[in-house]
Formats: sequence, C-alpha cells, structure tokens
Amino acid sequence: MKLIDKLIKTKTQQKLILGTLIVIIFLLYFMNSWSYDLWSPDEPRYAEVARETALNGNWIIPQLNQRTYYEKPPLYFNLVALSGLLIGRFSVTSVRLPGIIIAVLLLAFLTYFVRKEIDFLTGILSFIILATTINFFWLAMKVNLDIPLLFCTTLASLLLFRNRDNYQSKRWTTYLAFLLMGLGTLIKSPISILPVLTIIVYLFLHKNIYRLKKFPWLGSFFFLFLPGIIWLYLAYHIAGYSYLKTAVFDQLIGYSTGGQGHPQPFYYYLINFPLQALPWSLFLIPGFYYSYKVRSNLPDLLNYAIVSFLVIFLVFSLVGSKRGVYLMQLYPFAAIIIAWFFKLHFNGKIKNNKSIIIPTLIMAILFLFLGIYLYLQGTDLLTDQFQINLQQQSGFVFFYHSLVYLFIITSLILITITLFRSAQFNFSFIVLFGVILLIMLKTIFLPTLNQVKSERYLANDLAAAYTKQAEIGLWGSLNNDSGFVFYTGIYYDYIFENENEVKYFLAKPGKQILIINDVDKWEESSFKDIYQQYFRLKQYQVGSNKMLLLTEN
Repeated sequence: MKLIDKLIKTKTQQKLILGTLIVIIFLLYFMNSWSYDLWSPDEPRYAEVARETALNGNWIIPQLNQRTYYEKPPLYFNLVALSGLLIGRFSVTSVRLPGIIIAVLLLAFLTYFVRKEIDFLTGILSFIILATTINFFWLAMKVNLDIPLLFCTTLASLLLFRNRDNYQSKRWTTYLAFLLMGLGTLIKSPISILPVLTIIVYLFLHKNIYRLKKFPWLGSFFFLFLPGIIWLYLAYHIAGYSYLKTAVFDQLIGYSTGGQGHPQPFYYYLINFPLQALPWSLFLIPGFYYSYKVRSNLPDLLNYAIVSFLVIFLVFSLVGSKRGVYLMQLYPFAAIIIAWFFKLHFNGKIKNNKSIIIPTLIMAILFLFLGIYLYLQGTDLLTDQFQINLQQQSGFVFFYHSLVYLFIITSLILITITLFRSAQFNFSFIVLFGVILLIMLKTIFLPTLNQVKSERYLANDLAAAYTKQAEIGLWGSLNNDSGFVFYTGIYYDYIFENENEVKYFLAKPGKQILIINDVDKWEESSFKDIYQQYFRLKQYQVGSNKMLLLTEN
C-alpha cells in the first residue's frame, strides 16, 4: 500500500497512470475486432441502418433495407455512419469503433469524478473494475445502443451529484446533464431520465430536498427536451404523424414502460445481474455491508452510488420488460461501491479478510463447477447447438479445451490465493483473469465461433449468385436477418411471412433467389418437392439456426 501511495502522490503521476490505463484498455477492446463478423440479431441490423444512413442521407428517419426503421431513434446510427464515412468504408471495425471509444471515455470520466469526490485510488479501482466486468467489455466491443446510453446517463448522474450544493450557480453544467439525458433518449430510450429520479431520492434521504427549490427547472427541461423536439419536428416534416405514432408511442414509450419487449418476473435481476456482472458482482454484498457499518463516515459519492444502485435496480425490477443489458445502468455505481470496499482493505481499515475470502471462494467454486460441467458436457453442447463434428473441427476442440482449462485453473488459483489473505493479491488476480478472458475472447473464442455464427458465408454466396435481373426474397425476419444486406449491399425485394407468398414468388417467371432463415420451414412446406429440382439448395449454420440459400439451377 505504501508503494501505491508513492506512485499516485502527484497529479503528473496520476495523469500518467490514468493515461496508460486508457491506452491499454482501448487497445484490448480494439484488438482483433476485425477477426470476427457482426453477429445476429442486433449487430448486423444496427450496422446496416448506419450504412444506409450514410449511403442515402437518412439522418433523421433511420432505414433498414430501404424501409423505414421504427424501432430506435437515429442518434447512435448517425455516429456509426460518421465513423464509416471518416474511415472510408463500412467494415466490422469501423462500425464497432464508436462504441469502443465511448466505453473508454466513460471509464475516464468515471475516474475523474471519483477522484474529485473521493480519491484517485478509488477512481482507478473503479476504472479497472468496470473495464474488466464481463458484460461491460462484451458490450463495449459490439455494435450496440446500451454503452452510448450508459455514457449519457452516467455522466448526467455524476454532474447532477457534483452540483448538489448549488444548482443555480452551476446551472450550465446542470443544463449539460439534462442535455445528455435528452441525447440518451435519441440513442435508445426515455429511461435516460433516471438520473433525475436518483438525485431526488438521494437529496430526500439526506434531508437536502430543499436544494431543489433553487433548481433551474425551466432551463433544465428546455435542454432535456431540445434534442427530442428538434428530431420530432424534422421527423414530422419528413414522414408525418404516422411515423411519430409508431416510432415514438408504440416503440420508444412502449418498451420503456414495459408495455412491449421481454416480460420477466420481478426477481429476474436477482439471478441475472450477479452472473452478468462477474467477476466483481460477488463483492457487492460485503461492499454494502461495510458501507452500512461505517455509514456515518461514508464519502458523499459512495452514498450517492448506493442510492443510485438501489433505485435503478428497483425501477427496472418493477418494469415488466426485462433484459440483462438494461441493468448496465447499475455498473458504474457498482464499480464505485466495490472499489471503495477494496480500498478499505488496501488501507487496512477492514481487518477481517473473510469479506474478501468468502466471495473469492464462491467464485472459485462457481468456476470449478462450470469447468467440470464443460468438461463433461461441452462436446455435446457444442454439437447440439451448432450441429458440428468436433473431430473434424480442430479449432472448436481447442476452443472447448481452452474454456475448460481457463475455468478449472482459475478456480484452483482462486482457492490457493485465499490462503495468503491478501486483498491486493486477490484483486490483482481477478483483474488478471478478466484481462486473460478478454484476450482469449478476442483471439480464440470469437474467431472460432464465427464459423457457425456469421452470416457472411451465406452473404458471399448470395453475392456470387446475384445478377441485376434477379429478385431476392427473404422468408424470415428483416430485424434478425439483415446481415446479408450489410455484407453485400443487396437489398431484399420481398420479405415473406407465410409459405403461400413464397410459393407464388418461386413460381414467377425470371430469376429468383430465396433466403430461408429456418430450414424447418422448407422441410415442412407443401411445395418443397415441386421446386427442389429447379433450385440449388445450400445449408448454413448461423448460431442455433440452419439457414438455406435457394438459387436457380
């Protein structure tokens, strides 16, 4: 600990440490991002919407397959489109780069605020914990809306907290916080206004609610609604009321209130969050315990992180539609709580090492069971999921063995290091595990799985068979099967929902090419035997689905 104190004594040293961490994490996230394709359903869809934005100038009304795309607002697609234009081409790297940059910026801003409110060590630990949380770095390396939304809400929340003493004198940064929440709405969802609720609850619980009397509400709500008003005005001018009804009321508001989406029981996140936030989530319980134990001496930001965590967890548990990615909003606050807990151990203020040892042993047992389960059932799981012959796929054998060894060896090392009763040793190894997992993910797991997860192989064959006289049909879902469009630039002429439409399409004169997103549809169709002799069928494995490409003989 004395060595750490010496290393972070001056601001120059602190900047050097933070700058080094930023570069390392960026390189880790960016590394090998070109070696595996966009994976359905979300990545290809979002990338294609961005490509069409740049190609056709659809900056206000997003489009997919040259049709209006109602499900999400345009802001993040515009950022990805700009990335593709600046780089000069739309590739898996160019469309993933904005998310990686935003994730690293979020880590940097989090460290800045924690250093200001607590200390630099807690800030750096928060950076490291969040950066090596499995679900965070998994999403940071993908084309997705949740990391950009998290950037907006976290920065807004921290700004509102920083200004808590006098919102009036700090009104311009308060306006910035509300502007960020407004931009969050244009990225994904009105759930971006959660920071307003968390700061109100925090001030109420700490008997400072009177500070809201001088809050610049009028100007704040002006900046909150400004991005949305501009977009709605332009969208109405271009597409009319019908677009606003579908895109805003049916999609944005419907999903945000849980009226649509993914219904799950109230307790869903109690199981889902600890698993997705590994390897650090197991230290949240002792973090909360010691926060309560020394509650009279807690830093204000830690108090705010605890309130924010509990409020957000409760809100999302009450909403009917639930997905693990929704709880990304918790991750920065969880990182602060866990970082403060470890710092107390590093400083020797927590003498009882059980609060480190017990979560570490639980993690070790979890990884050991997972490694043993994969050893016993892994081959069957891979064979059943992807319909592959492992004896003919050496890459998958190596992938399978690597997972088994990673979890079993990690569990044994975790059990061993608990004997040393050193918080620094535990923390360092868990960080090392996260980094090793990230590197293996980028260099072994994702490139190997790409063989049975990517749509590119089908897309290449589609492009080879395509002529300008051909008509392209999809018997499937545009939302789930848009990767072919991104890879080839060839749009679907028709999207079919039932076999009668497909039968009519195949019977038409001219050249037809058909993509079927589930081989069972073809096998169960009433016209399979009629057209089998006229079309060449090729089967592809895309995730758990067997897909077909039908081209004329």
